[in-house]
Amino acid sequence: MIVKGRNVHVNMQRRQLELIASVISKIPADVDVSRDCIATMFAARLAREQVNPNFDVCRFVEACTTEGN
Repeated sequence: MIVKGRNVHVNMQRRQLELIASVISKIPADVDVSRDCIATMFAARLAREQVNPNFDVCRFVEACTTEGN
């Protein structure tokens, strides 16, 4: 993964992978979902899980939905 121009190795834990699976599993299979909707779903769950005291929902959604990231 490349973060701010640096190559970073990320070792995700089971609970993080379960969170991702949980969010994705709640997306209806028969509905065309936008990137904004998915980003908002993840942001809400990450905020609820209190993953980081500095987590900013708006900033996260903007980073997910801005082209070129």
